[in-house]
Amino acid sequence: MEKKQLSFLGIFLLGINAIVGSGIFLLLGQIYHYTGIYSILTIVLAGGMASIIALNYAAMAARYTEDGGAWIYADYVFGRFAGFQVGWFGWWLAVITLSAEIVALLTALSTIIPPLHDKFIFNTVAITILLVLGLINTFGTALMEKVDNITTLAKIAVLVVFTILGCFAVKASNLSLALPANMQSITGFSNQLSQALVIIFYVFTGFNFLPIAARDMKNPEKNLPKALIMIMVSVTLIYAAVQTVAIGLLGDKIVNSTLPVADAFAVIFGPQGKLFIVIGMSISILGVAIAGSFNAPIEMTSLANEKQLLPSVFGKKNRYDSPWTANIITMGVAALLILSGGYIFLVKLIVLASFVQYVPTILAVIKTRHEKQVAGAFTLPGGMILPVIALLVIAYLLSAQSLIILVWEVAIFLVGWLIYYVDRKVSTHKN
Repeated sequence: MEKKQLSFLGIFLLGINAIVGSGIFLLLGQIYHYTGIYSILTIVLAGGMASIIALNYAAMAARYTEDGGAWIYADYVFGRFAGFQVGWFGWWLAVITLSAEIVALLTALSTIIPPLHDKFIFNTVAITILLVLGLINTFGTALMEKVDNITTLAKIAVLVVFTILGCFAVKASNLSLALPANMQSITGFSNQLSQALVIIFYVFTGFNFLPIAARDMKNPEKNLPKALIMIMVSVTLIYAAVQTVAIGLLGDKIVNSTLPVADAFAVIFGPQGKLFIVIGMSISILGVAIAGSFNAPIEMTSLANEKQLLPSVFGKKNRYDSPWTANIITMGVAALLILSGGYIFLVKLIVLASFVQYVPTILAVIKTRHEKQVAGAFTLPGGMILPVIALLVIAYLLSAQSLIILVWEVAIFLVGWLIYYVDRKVSTHKN
Protein backbone atom coordinates (compact mmCIF):
# COMPACT_ATOMS: atom_id res chain seq x y z
CA MET A 1 0.00 0.00 0.00
CA GLU A 2 1.39 3.41 -1.01
CA LYS A 3 2.19 5.67 1.92
CA LYS A 4 0.01 8.77 2.16
CA GLN A 5 2.00 11.91 1.41
CA LEU A 6 1.65 15.34 2.97
CA SER A 7 0.07 18.07 0.87
CA PHE A 8 1.43 21.62 0.83
CA LEU A 9 -1.23 22.60 3.39
CA GLY A 10 -0.22 19.63 5.52
CA ILE A 11 3.41 20.76 5.45
CA PHE A 12 2.37 24.29 6.38
CA LEU A 13 0.27 23.22 9.39
CA LEU A 14 2.97 20.79 10.52
CA GLY A 15 5.48 23.63 10.51
CA ILE A 16 3.23 26.02 12.42
CA ASN A 17 2.65 23.39 15.08
CA ALA A 18 6.36 22.54 15.32
CA ILE A 19 7.40 26.16 15.89
CA VAL A 20 4.64 27.77 17.96
CA GLY A 21 5.06 26.70 21.59
CA SER A 22 5.14 28.18 25.08
CA GLY A 23 7.53 31.01 24.24
CA ILE A 24 4.95 33.28 22.64
CA PHE A 25 2.86 33.10 25.81
CA LEU A 26 5.64 33.61 28.37
CA LEU A 27 8.52 35.58 26.81
CA LEU A 28 6.94 38.78 25.51
CA GLY A 29 7.64 40.70 28.71
CA GLN A 30 11.26 39.54 28.73
CA ILE A 31 12.06 40.94 25.31
CA TYR A 32 10.13 44.16 26.07
CA HIS A 33 12.40 44.55 29.09
CA TYR A 34 15.42 44.66 26.78
CA THR A 35 14.16 46.54 23.70
CA GLY A 36 10.86 48.18 24.69
CA ILE A 37 8.47 48.99 21.85
CA TYR A 38 11.21 47.91 19.46
CA SER A 39 10.70 44.35 20.68
CA ILE A 40 8.22 44.15 17.80
CA LEU A 41 11.04 44.80 15.34
CA THR A 42 13.28 42.47 17.37
CA ILE A 43 10.80 39.67 16.67
CA VAL A 44 10.84 40.47 12.96
CA LEU A 45 14.65 40.52 12.97
CA ALA A 46 14.81 37.17 14.80
CA GLY A 47 12.32 35.73 12.31
CA GLY A 48 14.52 36.87 9.42
CA MET A 49 17.60 35.33 11.04
CA ALA A 50 15.82 32.03 11.65
CA SER A 51 14.51 32.02 8.07
CA ILE A 52 18.03 32.30 6.65
CA ILE A 53 19.10 29.30 8.74
CA ALA A 54 15.94 27.41 7.72
CA LEU A 55 16.78 27.86 4.04
CA ASN A 56 20.09 26.09 4.63
CA TYR A 57 18.09 23.16 6.01
CA ALA A 58 15.93 23.23 2.90
CA ALA A 59 19.03 23.03 0.71
CA MET A 60 20.33 19.98 2.58
CA ALA A 61 16.90 18.32 2.62
CA ALA A 62 16.88 18.55 -1.18
CA ARG A 63 20.12 16.54 -1.25
CA TYR A 64 19.42 13.98 1.48
CA THR A 65 15.83 12.79 1.85
CA GLU A 66 16.70 10.13 4.43
CA ASP A 67 14.88 10.55 7.74
CA GLY A 68 16.97 12.16 10.50
CA GLY A 69 17.66 15.76 9.51
CA ALA A 70 20.78 17.48 10.84
CA TRP A 71 22.61 14.42 12.14
CA ILE A 72 22.16 12.62 8.82
CA TYR A 73 23.67 15.61 6.98
CA ALA A 74 26.61 15.74 9.41
CA ASP A 75 27.17 11.99 9.16
CA TYR A 76 27.29 11.99 5.36
CA VAL A 77 29.36 15.15 4.95
CA PHE A 78 31.69 15.19 7.98
CA GLY A 79 31.78 11.60 9.17
CA ARG A 80 30.58 9.36 11.96
CA PHE A 81 31.69 11.36 15.02
CA ALA A 82 30.17 14.60 13.70
CA GLY A 83 26.93 12.77 12.95
CA PHE A 84 26.93 11.29 16.43
CA GLN A 85 27.45 14.62 18.22
CA VAL A 86 24.78 16.39 16.18
CA GLY A 87 22.38 13.52 16.85
CA TRP A 88 23.36 13.46 20.53
CA PHE A 89 22.58 17.18 20.78
CA GLY A 90 19.34 16.55 18.91
CA TRP A 91 18.27 14.27 21.75
CA TRP A 92 19.55 16.79 24.32
CA LEU A 93 17.56 19.54 22.59
CA ALA A 94 14.41 17.43 22.74
CA VAL A 95 14.94 16.74 26.46
CA ILE A 96 15.46 20.42 27.33
CA THR A 97 12.36 21.32 25.32
CA LEU A 98 10.33 18.73 27.25
CA SER A 99 11.58 20.20 30.54
CA ALA A 100 10.91 23.78 29.44
CA GLU A 101 7.36 23.01 28.35
CA ILE A 102 6.53 21.35 31.68
CA VAL A 103 7.92 24.37 33.55
CA ALA A 104 5.91 26.64 31.23
CA LEU A 105 2.75 24.61 31.83
CA LEU A 106 3.01 24.87 35.60
CA THR A 107 3.95 28.55 35.38
CA ALA A 108 0.73 29.16 33.46
CA LEU A 109 -1.35 27.06 35.86
CA SER A 110 0.15 28.80 38.90
CA THR A 111 -1.93 31.88 38.05
CA ILE A 112 -5.11 29.90 38.76
CA ILE A 113 -3.64 27.35 41.20
CA PRO A 114 -1.76 29.44 43.82
CA PRO A 115 -0.08 26.51 45.66
CA LEU A 116 2.11 26.04 42.57
CA HIS A 117 3.96 29.22 43.57
CA ASP A 118 5.62 27.10 46.28
CA LYS A 119 8.87 25.74 44.78
CA PHE A 120 8.60 22.34 46.46
CA ILE A 121 5.03 21.79 45.25
CA PHE A 122 5.95 23.11 41.79
CA ASN A 123 8.87 20.68 41.45
CA THR A 124 6.88 17.77 42.89
CA VAL A 125 4.05 18.27 40.39
CA ALA A 126 6.56 18.71 37.54
CA ILE A 127 8.31 15.42 38.34
CA THR A 128 4.93 13.69 38.70
CA ILE A 129 3.93 14.89 35.22
CA LEU A 130 7.21 13.54 33.86
CA LEU A 131 6.56 10.15 35.45
CA VAL A 132 3.05 10.02 34.00
CA LEU A 133 4.33 10.95 30.53
CA GLY A 134 7.04 8.31 30.81
CA LEU A 135 4.44 5.71 31.80
CA ILE A 136 2.19 6.65 28.86
CA ASN A 137 5.19 6.44 26.54
CA THR A 138 5.83 2.88 27.71
CA PHE A 139 2.65 1.75 25.94
CA GLY A 140 3.36 3.16 22.49
CA THR A 141 2.34 6.19 20.41
CA ALA A 142 -1.31 5.67 19.45
CA LEU A 143 -2.34 8.76 21.43
CA MET A 144 -0.08 11.17 19.58
CA GLU A 145 -2.13 12.08 16.49
CA LYS A 146 -5.25 13.05 18.48
CA VAL A 147 -3.21 15.08 20.98
CA ASP A 148 -1.42 16.86 18.15
CA ASN A 149 -4.65 17.89 16.44
CA ILE A 150 -6.26 19.16 19.66
CA THR A 151 -3.25 21.20 20.75
CA THR A 152 -2.72 22.71 17.30
CA LEU A 153 -6.31 23.91 17.30
CA ALA A 154 -5.95 25.29 20.85
CA LYS A 155 -2.84 27.34 20.18
CA ILE A 156 -4.12 28.80 16.90
CA ALA A 157 -7.53 29.62 18.42
CA VAL A 158 -6.02 31.39 21.43
CA LEU A 159 -3.64 33.53 19.37
CA VAL A 160 -6.23 34.43 16.71
CA VAL A 161 -8.91 35.35 19.26
CA PHE A 162 -6.43 37.39 21.30
CA THR A 163 -5.08 39.30 18.30
CA ILE A 164 -8.43 40.06 16.65
CA LEU A 165 -10.32 41.09 19.79
CA GLY A 166 -7.33 42.75 21.40
CA CYS A 167 -6.54 45.06 18.49
CA PHE A 168 -9.82 46.93 19.05
CA ALA A 169 -8.82 47.84 22.61
CA VAL A 170 -5.20 48.87 22.01
CA LYS A 171 -4.18 52.22 23.51
CA ALA A 172 -2.10 54.28 21.08
CA SER A 173 -0.28 55.91 24.01
CA ASN A 174 1.23 52.53 24.89
CA LEU A 175 2.85 52.30 21.46
CA SER A 176 5.14 55.33 21.74
CA LEU A 177 8.24 55.00 19.55
CA ALA A 178 10.61 56.51 22.11
CA LEU A 179 13.91 54.64 22.29
CA PRO A 180 14.40 53.06 25.76
CA ALA A 181 17.05 54.76 27.91
CA ASN A 182 19.17 51.61 28.04
CA MET A 183 19.42 51.56 24.22
CA GLN A 184 20.48 55.16 23.59
CA SER A 185 24.20 54.39 23.33
CA ILE A 186 25.79 52.13 20.72
CA THR A 187 27.05 49.74 23.39
CA GLY A 188 23.73 49.72 25.21
CA PHE A 189 21.82 49.18 21.97
CA SER A 190 24.02 46.22 21.00
CA ASN A 191 23.89 44.61 24.45
CA GLN A 192 20.13 44.95 24.85
CA LEU A 193 19.42 43.74 21.33
CA SER A 194 21.66 40.67 21.65
CA GLN A 195 20.08 39.68 24.98
CA ALA A 196 16.58 40.06 23.53
CA LEU A 197 17.49 38.04 20.43
CA VAL A 198 18.96 35.16 22.46
CA ILE A 199 15.64 34.83 24.30
CA ILE A 200 13.21 35.46 21.45
CA PHE A 201 15.12 33.18 19.07
CA TYR A 202 13.67 30.32 21.08
CA VAL A 203 10.19 30.95 19.69
CA PHE A 204 11.48 30.22 16.18
CA THR A 205 13.23 26.94 16.95
CA GLY A 206 11.40 23.91 15.60
CA PHE A 207 11.73 24.58 11.88
CA ASN A 208 14.58 22.03 11.77
CA PHE A 209 11.93 19.32 12.29
CA LEU A 210 10.39 19.91 8.84
CA PRO A 211 13.23 18.52 6.69
CA ILE A 212 13.00 15.31 8.74
CA ALA A 213 9.47 14.90 7.40
CA ALA A 214 10.60 15.68 3.84
CA ARG A 215 10.29 12.06 2.69
CA ASP A 216 6.54 12.17 3.45
CA MET A 217 5.93 15.25 1.28
CA LYS A 218 4.79 15.56 -2.29
CA ASN A 219 7.62 17.01 -4.41
CA PRO A 220 9.78 17.92 -1.37
CA GLU A 221 12.48 19.55 -3.51
CA LYS A 222 9.88 22.14 -4.60
CA ASN A 223 7.36 22.22 -1.76
CA LEU A 224 9.71 22.23 1.22
CA PRO A 225 11.54 25.51 0.46
CA LYS A 226 8.26 27.28 -0.36
CA ALA A 227 6.64 25.91 2.78
CA LEU A 228 9.59 26.92 4.96
CA ILE A 229 9.46 30.49 3.68
CA MET A 230 5.67 30.72 4.12
CA ILE A 231 5.83 29.16 7.59
CA MET A 232 8.59 31.48 8.83
CA VAL A 233 6.87 34.58 7.40
CA SER A 234 3.50 33.54 8.88
CA VAL A 235 4.94 32.76 12.32
CA THR A 236 6.89 36.03 12.35
CA LEU A 237 3.78 38.05 11.50
CA ILE A 238 1.71 36.22 14.13
CA TYR A 239 4.34 36.84 16.81
CA ALA A 240 4.74 40.51 15.86
CA ALA A 241 0.96 41.01 15.91
CA VAL A 242 0.60 39.34 19.31
CA GLN A 243 3.44 41.45 20.76
CA THR A 244 1.93 44.65 19.33
CA VAL A 245 -1.48 43.93 20.85
CA ALA A 246 0.04 42.88 24.20
CA ILE A 247 2.06 46.11 24.44
CA GLY A 248 -0.93 48.13 23.28
CA LEU A 249 -3.03 46.70 26.11
CA LEU A 250 -0.48 46.51 28.93
CA GLY A 251 2.06 49.20 28.12
CA ASP A 252 5.10 49.10 30.43
CA LYS A 253 3.26 46.71 32.76
CA ILE A 254 4.14 43.92 30.35
CA VAL A 255 7.65 43.83 31.89
CA ASN A 256 6.30 42.54 35.20
CA SER A 257 3.85 40.07 33.67
CA THR A 258 4.56 36.35 33.89
CA LEU A 259 1.83 35.63 31.32
CA PRO A 260 1.61 38.75 29.12
CA VAL A 261 -0.99 37.39 26.69
CA ALA A 262 -3.30 36.30 29.52
CA ASP A 263 -2.84 39.55 31.48
CA ALA A 264 -3.43 41.62 28.35
CA PHE A 265 -6.67 39.77 27.59
CA ALA A 266 -7.75 40.39 31.19
CA VAL A 267 -7.59 44.14 30.49
CA ILE A 268 -10.56 43.66 28.14
CA PHE A 269 -12.50 40.75 29.60
CA GLY A 270 -11.37 40.62 33.22
CA PRO A 271 -10.64 37.35 35.09
CA GLN A 272 -12.75 35.32 32.65
CA GLY A 273 -10.61 36.54 29.76
CA LYS A 274 -7.44 35.59 31.58
CA LEU A 275 -8.86 32.16 32.42
CA PHE A 276 -9.71 31.58 28.74
CA ILE A 277 -6.13 32.29 27.68
CA VAL A 278 -4.60 30.26 30.52
CA ILE A 279 -6.72 27.21 29.71
CA GLY A 280 -6.03 27.48 25.98
CA MET A 281 -2.30 27.94 26.39
CA SER A 282 -2.12 25.13 28.98
CA ILE A 283 -3.72 22.71 26.53
CA SER A 284 -1.29 23.86 23.85
CA ILE A 285 1.79 23.59 26.08
CA LEU A 286 0.72 20.19 27.45
CA GLY A 287 0.46 18.93 23.89
CA VAL A 288 4.01 20.07 23.12
CA ALA A 289 5.22 18.37 26.32
CA ILE A 290 3.46 15.12 25.41
CA ALA A 291 4.95 15.24 21.91
CA GLY A 292 8.38 15.89 23.41
CA SER A 293 8.05 12.93 25.77
CA PHE A 294 7.56 10.69 22.74
CA ASN A 295 10.06 12.33 20.38
CA ALA A 296 13.06 12.60 22.71
CA PRO A 297 13.42 8.84 23.39
CA ILE A 298 12.91 8.16 19.67
CA GLU A 299 15.81 10.53 18.87
CA MET A 300 18.09 8.48 21.13
CA THR A 301 16.81 5.14 19.84
CA SER A 302 17.34 6.13 16.20
CA LEU A 303 20.99 6.93 16.93
CA ALA A 304 21.44 3.44 18.36
CA ASN A 305 19.43 1.46 15.82
CA GLU A 306 19.75 3.22 12.46
CA LYS A 307 23.52 3.75 12.24
CA GLN A 308 24.71 2.25 15.52
CA LEU A 309 26.08 5.59 16.73
CA LEU A 310 25.09 4.72 20.31
CA PRO A 311 25.45 1.40 22.17
CA SER A 312 22.63 -1.03 21.33
CA VAL A 313 21.25 -0.85 24.89
CA PHE A 314 20.01 2.69 24.12
CA GLY A 315 17.86 1.30 21.31
CA LYS A 316 16.09 -1.49 23.20
CA LYS A 317 12.29 -1.60 22.90
CA ASN A 318 9.57 -3.39 24.85
CA ARG A 319 6.69 -5.47 23.50
CA TYR A 320 4.71 -2.28 22.80
CA ASP A 321 7.54 -1.10 20.52
CA SER A 322 8.37 1.66 23.01
CA PRO A 323 12.05 2.60 23.56
CA TRP A 324 12.08 1.86 27.27
CA THR A 325 15.80 2.42 27.95
CA ALA A 326 15.83 5.78 26.17
CA ASN A 327 12.55 6.63 27.89
CA ILE A 328 14.03 6.13 31.38
CA ILE A 329 17.18 8.12 30.55
CA THR A 330 15.17 10.93 28.97
CA MET A 331 12.82 11.32 31.92
CA GLY A 332 15.71 11.22 34.39
CA VAL A 333 17.66 13.96 32.62
CA ALA A 334 14.49 16.04 32.14
CA ALA A 335 13.82 15.83 35.89
CA LEU A 336 17.36 17.04 36.62
CA LEU A 337 16.89 20.00 34.27
CA ILE A 338 13.59 21.00 35.88
CA LEU A 339 15.27 21.03 39.28
CA SER A 340 18.34 22.90 38.01
CA GLY A 341 16.87 26.16 36.76
CA GLY A 342 13.86 28.16 35.67
CA TYR A 343 12.19 28.71 32.32
CA ILE A 344 14.59 31.38 31.00
CA PHE A 345 17.57 29.17 31.90
CA LEU A 346 16.06 26.31 29.89
CA VAL A 347 15.22 28.60 26.97
CA LYS A 348 18.86 29.72 26.73
CA LEU A 349 20.02 26.10 26.86
CA ILE A 350 17.65 25.29 24.00
CA VAL A 351 18.91 28.14 21.83
CA LEU A 352 22.57 27.14 22.26
CA ALA A 353 21.82 23.44 21.73
CA SER A 354 20.00 24.41 18.53
CA PHE A 355 23.17 26.08 17.26
CA VAL A 356 24.97 22.73 17.51
CA GLN A 357 22.37 21.46 15.04
CA TYR A 358 22.49 24.53 12.81
CA VAL A 359 26.24 25.08 12.36
CA PRO A 360 27.14 21.63 10.92
CA THR A 361 24.15 21.85 8.58
CA ILE A 362 25.24 25.26 7.29
CA LEU A 363 28.85 24.07 6.91
CA ALA A 364 27.55 21.01 5.04
CA VAL A 365 25.76 23.34 2.60
CA ILE A 366 29.06 25.13 1.96
CA LYS A 367 31.05 21.91 1.55
CA THR A 368 28.57 20.25 -0.84
CA ARG A 369 27.65 23.30 -2.90
CA HIS A 370 29.51 22.04 -6.01
CA GLU A 371 28.16 18.49 -5.87
CA LYS A 372 25.58 17.33 -8.38
CA GLN A 373 22.01 16.98 -7.21
CA VAL A 374 18.59 16.01 -8.54
CA ALA A 375 17.35 18.19 -11.40
CA GLY A 376 14.88 20.80 -10.18
CA ALA A 377 15.93 20.44 -6.53
CA PHE A 378 16.14 23.56 -4.40
CA THR A 379 19.47 25.42 -4.28
CA LEU A 380 20.25 28.45 -2.16
CA PRO A 381 20.19 31.70 -4.13
CA GLY A 382 23.31 33.85 -3.89
CA GLY A 383 25.81 31.03 -3.56
CA MET A 384 27.78 31.45 -0.32
CA ILE A 385 26.00 34.60 0.85
CA LEU A 386 23.17 33.04 2.89
CA PRO A 387 25.31 30.36 4.60
CA VAL A 388 27.88 33.00 5.61
CA ILE A 389 25.15 35.32 6.92
CA ALA A 390 23.66 32.41 8.88
CA LEU A 391 27.04 31.66 10.49
CA LEU A 392 27.52 35.34 11.38
CA VAL A 393 24.05 35.42 12.97
CA ILE A 394 24.89 32.40 15.13
CA ALA A 395 28.28 33.87 16.10
CA TYR A 396 26.55 37.10 17.15
CA LEU A 397 24.01 35.25 19.29
CA LEU A 398 26.71 33.04 20.80
CA SER A 399 28.52 36.14 22.04
CA ALA A 400 25.51 36.95 24.24
CA GLN A 401 25.38 33.56 25.98
CA SER A 402 26.37 33.34 29.64
CA LEU A 403 29.25 31.20 30.92
CA ILE A 404 26.98 28.79 32.83
CA ILE A 405 25.03 27.99 29.65
CA LEU A 406 28.27 27.32 27.77
CA VAL A 407 29.51 25.07 30.60
CA TRP A 408 26.33 22.96 30.46
CA GLU A 409 26.62 22.49 26.70
CA VAL A 410 30.34 21.63 26.86
CA ALA A 411 29.56 19.07 29.58
CA ILE A 412 26.95 17.43 27.34
CA PHE A 413 29.48 17.34 24.48
CA LEU A 414 32.04 15.62 26.73
CA VAL A 415 29.51 13.08 28.02
CA GLY A 416 28.60 12.28 24.42
CA TRP A 417 32.27 11.98 23.45
CA LEU A 418 32.91 9.59 26.36
CA ILE A 419 29.96 7.36 25.42
CA TYR A 420 31.06 7.35 21.78
CA TYR A 421 34.70 6.61 22.65
CA VAL A 422 33.88 3.73 25.02
CA ASP A 423 31.39 2.24 22.55
CA ARG A 424 33.94 2.35 19.73
CA LYS A 425 36.58 0.73 21.93
CA VAL A 426 34.22 -2.05 22.98
CA SER A 427 33.09 -2.62 19.37
CA THR A 428 36.69 -2.75 18.15
CA HIS A 429 37.61 -5.23 20.88
CA LYS A 430 34.66 -7.50 20.00
CA ASN A 431 35.52 -7.43 16.30
